[in-house]
Amino acid sequence: MRFSQQPEASVLNDAWFHPDFWRGLIAGKEYLLPLLAGLVALLESVAFVGLLVPGIAILFALAALAGSLQQPLGLLLLCGFIGAAAGDLLSFLLGRYAAEPIKRLPLLQRHPGWIARGERFFARYGGTSIVLGRFVGPVRPIIPFVAGSCDMRLSRFLLYNLLSALAWSPVYLLPGYLTGRSSDWVPILESADAVALALLITLLLLFQQIHMRLHPEAGLWHWLCRHQLEPRSWSVVTMLALSSAAFSLLLTLQLSGILSDANHQLLQQLQSLGTHVPHLARALTDSGDPTLVTLLALICALTGQFYFRQRSGWGIVIGVGLALLLNHLIKETLQVTRPPAGLEQFASYSFPSGHASAASAFYALFSVWLLRGQTHRVRHIGYLLTALAIIAIALSRVMLGVHWPLDVAAGTAEGLAIASLYRFWIQRREPATPPSLRLPLLLCAAALLLFVATRQLLLG
Repeated sequence: MRFSQQPEASVLNDAWFHPDFWRGLIAGKEYLLPLLAGLVALLESVAFVGLLVPGIAILFALAALAGSLQQPLGLLLLCGFIGAAAGDLLSFLLGRYAAEPIKRLPLLQRHPGWIARGERFFARYGGTSIVLGRFVGPVRPIIPFVAGSCDMRLSRFLLYNLLSALAWSPVYLLPGYLTGRSSDWVPILESADAVALALLITLLLLFQQIHMRLHPEAGLWHWLCRHQLEPRSWSVVTMLALSSAAFSLLLTLQLSGILSDANHQLLQQLQSLGTHVPHLARALTDSGDPTLVTLLALICALTGQFYFRQRSGWGIVIGVGLALLLNHLIKETLQVTRPPAGLEQFASYSFPSGHASAASAFYALFSVWLLRGQTHRVRHIGYLLTALAIIAIALSRVMLGVHWPLDVAAGTAEGLAIASLYRFWIQRREPATPPSLRLPLLLCAAALLLFVATRQLLLG
């Protein structure tokens, strides 16, 4: 059973990747996206509601869609400004006239640290905290409430509120809008690429926002506890379910050919980008080489066994091996042909990408093993850096023209599913006694740099 990647004409084929689809969907409702952005900005600014709403990711998606449809930027920024200013003003009035009843709510009685953190921030920075808090996630929706409860003058608050909202609107909405308009201003990016880029950034922001709210003092953590759900187990099961569902969806899309045109278009554009930065693309792809990540997995396992007296590092070796084995079996079953450049270099099949699956499995497994037991802030930064590395390695395979975009997306989902299983296993098997960050990082970084440098020299 062999599948080719020839594009097929279809009315539904890839329609949702093109701005004309969305333009037709909201025809006559040009005000809809700006109003939605204003509503999200308001909700994210309201006291305590903003702790639960992943507003940054939603605002980026709405702004990117508005940009891709070439809607007026001024109206979008105005609605964002009004929503942010109105949300903070509502929080201020709640603090001024209803602080005591709100503080007696069961939710805040159980989590007094939310208001205490805002009060410390306000006591330290005074009125300036209205401006600073606008851009600081954990205290953003709390500072105006605290300012109102501390009897700050309304005129003074309005000055800080309006000035900060004036700056906040372009800072939070322009990146998404410019991403949506990138196909007009950057010739190498066409419409499908701009949509894919916006979707990728939105998913990253959504992950960042949700993980930030899984802090033991954050709203999502306490909501899960209140509903008798263990937050750490819930997050692992959710990641496993999402990555497995993503792989199943990508497999369905591959077999059906629904996104065949977009698959070809993304390949052409990313491969064109790769011709401008060939050494970077090669270095990134070497960083995820199956031989290298297998070696790095062994380094982790041996370091954990003999230096930290822990056997959990061997789970990284098993995970990488499982990713490579599953990848080989699926490739031989589906027999999807590679792009032309890939056919010239490799005899193996294309879907899913073994490079992407092995790299995503190793780097995700490595971060789970290394960051276990660290503070939430350290894990948050570590997971974000890991996500960026996994995405860069996966994209490099398309930039070199040796894999289709669907290949690397499916390979990445496969690796993340395996890492989720490992996270679930290590969470229940071993206590949260983290290994030292320094030694594993130094050993793996040295091996990675040596491998990449050697490959670069050998390939000229």
